[in-house]
Amino acid sequence: MRDEKITCETIILMNDDDLSRYFPAYGDKLAVVSFAKQQEKKEKVNARKRTLFEKLSWKMSRKNETQAGPSKDVQSRNATKQGRKIEVGWMDYNHIKEEYSQVRTKCGGGVRKLTINKEATSRDILRASKELFFPGGISPKGREEEFLFRIMNFNLLEMDVASSVGEVYKSTKFAMLRFYLASKKIEVDDPDSEDDGLPAVDITAQRDLPSTSSVLLPTASTPNPVPEQLDLSEVPVYDLTSSDHEVKFGPLFTDAEVEDLALTLPITRTEEIISYTEAASANPVGEMAPANPVSVMAAANPVGVMASANLVGEMAPAHPVEEMAPANPVGVMASANPVIPDVLTVDEPIVVNRGNMLHDMVDAFRLIPKEALQSETQYTFRIQHIDGRMEAGEGVGVTRDCISFFWEEFFSRCTVGCSVKVPFIRHDLGQAEWQAVAKIIVFGWYACGYFPCQLSPSFMRMAISGSYSSDDLVGEFLNYLSDEEATTLRAAMNEYDSYPQEDITDVLNTYGCRSIPNAENLPTLVAEIAHKELIQSPAFVGDCWSKILDALSQNFDISMVAEQLQPTNRKVSRLFSFSDTLTAAQETTKNHLLRFTRELDAITLKKFLRFCTGSDLLTCDSIAIRFNERSGLSRHPVAHTCGCVLELPVTYDHYPEFRSEFRAVLESGVWAMDIV
Repeated sequence: MRDEKITCETIILMNDDDLSRYFPAYGDKLAVVSFAKQQEKKEKVNARKRTLFEKLSWKMSRKNETQAGPSKDVQSRNATKQGRKIEVGWMDYNHIKEEYSQVRTKCGGGVRKLTINKEATSRDILRASKELFFPGGISPKGREEEFLFRIMNFNLLEMDVASSVGEVYKSTKFAMLRFYLASKKIEVDDPDSEDDGLPAVDITAQRDLPSTSSVLLPTASTPNPVPEQLDLSEVPVYDLTSSDHEVKFGPLFTDAEVEDLALTLPITRTEEIISYTEAASANPVGEMAPANPVSVMAAANPVGVMASANLVGEMAPAHPVEEMAPANPVGVMASANPVIPDVLTVDEPIVVNRGNMLHDMVDAFRLIPKEALQSETQYTFRIQHIDGRMEAGEGVGVTRDCISFFWEEFFSRCTVGCSVKVPFIRHDLGQAEWQAVAKIIVFGWYACGYFPCQLSPSFMRMAISGSYSSDDLVGEFLNYLSDEEATTLRAAMNEYDSYPQEDITDVLNTYGCRSIPNAENLPTLVAEIAHKELIQSPAFVGDCWSKILDALSQNFDISMVAEQLQPTNRKVSRLFSFSDTLTAAQETTKNHLLRFTRELDAITLKKFLRFCTGSDLLTCDSIAIRFNERSGLSRHPVAHTCGCVLELPVTYDHYPEFRSEFRAVLESGVWAMDIV
């Protein structure tokens, strides 16, 4: 073999027939191939070590040469150079912050590199910098003649006029020097600002200064002037109601313009729009007529797009804002928190505000004893609109709507998880508040057959009966995760090596995993994390609920209840009840409704069900369909939630028109129960 120059590398390349010439036994062939591979691996390791050692030796030699200093040849070459490279930046003075700040590249600044004579002084650098940042005498911040300039060094100190670039290099020993063009805009006093002909206005007044139809301002002619009456249409308005420290100027609006403004602007918080009216001519000089501030309440949705449900037990598009008469006198803001009596009885309806549903429901059920939740005489609800007026709706439809609205708010603000959710511990919710939530669960089930199906079944079983099945935890946990996280873990548990290790680790670290995952321990880690997230984390809430939820039957099957209550397109379509005899127009509208229902996604389907019944779950046996001849602006769907009745116009020209109007109602998100 030595004569034929067969080495370890050659043996690895030989096939079985070639090896049989030298090693007839099969075991010898395997042994020699294994030996050859080990030798090759050792050689690669040794080669890598040699390479690293050579690099280290080269770096150490370079370091020694650097410490020894540049050679005489290098020093002589630098000494003979007439030009040196420098970096130049631009610092502009901020008059508000009273400091220099660097101008970024996108604003015409940045750091520029140029070669300049080593004998150049600050004046030469200034000239070159102006050419860079003020080409043609113009920059994004203004013209060159509008600024004062100077050159600052790397320490942001003004450069000595007598020092040259070469001297600075020699003294600092820097490889590259950086200088800054410091600019400061010249402040020119406006000669017209001293006397603009207008009387002085005191803008330090309080925000609640009474507004008047006329502003009484002193003139500058006399020390003790007689107040003059100034027409507001010629004077800018000083808006002192803003929380900002600046005074804002704007045009003066008439009463009609203020109302139009309130109807068109998307207001996301309570705004106060002050309307100034003409002063009574009988007002004596110097007296101020009190203004009538108009309070405008608005929800998160833009005012003026409140097309949706008006019902009391009945849902139809809400009245436009101009038709909604406030319950309180003009200028008095309605309280968002209705007053709840100390003791709630079935004779008194529970009043809740649409803008504060979560807290109002919790506060009310704290006062309801556990024994009253299953009584034959049930509590009733009245809803207060966000603008303070009481909605006219009453009955079981209102109850279903309040329960559905509460759980919508609860899932959004007090739970974590995606398809499956568990309560989230909050510092502002104690034992009494969590028990009130449990009372709402019991009340909703016995009053209208409503059960919050999105809560983890295992967690609810633990709260009701004190036991759960560990076999269900992993499946629920995957639904608890986001779609991307669930896909990652499912793929990793089926075939670990086929999925990036970093993605798996990132998902597990999000939920506090303390171990390094691998193919063997991943299922165990997922099961442990599922137990922590679904059982351990909300354990306090489960303990609070267990004292209330024992009112539910011990044979209460959560999985079966969730299956029955969860809406699907097919289930909802089967709820519709039509008359035996339909006209051609009614038959067309019927087909539009069925087609529309089949096309809805899961979220919009729940909105549709809640519009028709007040509940976003299947708590009713049927939905009766009635038809009307409405057209024009009065045409819209109307739902009577107490009786689960849906009224539809038959005047739609085609299906897209039907779909567009119905979706606009469902997606508006602002419903009121105003049909008795």
